[in-house]
Amino acid sequence: MEKVIKFLFWLLALLSPVTAVMVTMVFLIIVDFITGAYASLKNQIPIRSSRIGHTISKFFIYNLVILAAFFLEKHIVNEVPFLKIIAGFIAITEIKSILENYNTIYGVNPFKALVNVIKLTLLKETIETLTEDDESKSKPDSE
Repeated sequence: MEKVIKFLFWLLALLSPVTAVMVTMVFLIIVDFITGAYASLKNQIPIRSSRIGHTISKFFIYNLVILAAFFLEKHIVNEVPFLKIIAGFIAITEIKSILENYNTIYGVNPFKALVNVIKLTLLKETIETLTEDDESKSKPDSE
């Protein structure tokens, strides 16, 4: 038993720099699961065990990929921030899924709502200028 405790202590000490990233990913997976389940209930779609299994597999796969990126960055190529890049992609995927669930539940697209709020503020002129510049670049000259 003492050897097991020493091994667990060693393992936790080895993983301590990456635990915050792993906890964040677990939190995002849980929020995605809760919002997805609520969206399914609201639309009267039955919750299937295969979808729950998908969520459980995300716990393990995402954390294994994060650990692999951490060890790759720490021991092989420390010049490239693999952990931040991979964790960022995973976080963006989960946040996108959470926002899609939010749109399903409330019928509001958070991205469009944010753009509309920005358009109502002082940034309105800047956004209009940027969109006008993009439109003028995409239109061919009429000469």
